[in-house]
Amino acid sequence: MAYTPPTFKAHSNPSNFGGLVNDANRNAMTGVLGSYMQSEDAAGSPVTSPATVNTTQTLVVPQNAAQITVVSTTNAVQVSEDSTQTAYFTVPAGVPWTFDVARQQNVYLKTGSSTVVSFCFTMV
Repeated sequence: MAYTPPTFKAHSNPSNFGGLVNDANRNAMTGVLGSYMQSEDAAGSPVTSPATVNTTQTLVVPQNAAQITVVSTTNAVQVSEDSTQTAYFTVPAGVPWTFDVARQQNVYLKTGSSTVVSFCFTMV
């Protein structure tokens, strides 16, 4: 299957020298410190943490999310920006891992067998 690039969130009125990502309030995101955490995605029927992932799970990135932290309880989980999941990063069980998601629309999780995955978004 062919690689499908992710759909990036559009940003408007960049007024920060063009190099930094703007949040929903059009302020430059200048650091990695967030304002709060959120443990559910932005889907119409939200996926809440912890989520049982049997094979695959799509998380919709909230508008003001800068990062997502993922940790699985029993099995490794593959994290991808690609809906076909031909390219992915494997997070070992019990190891929290943080990914930048400010310009992503979705995060895709995949496991070889059922596992509980905890996640939280860092919001700005």
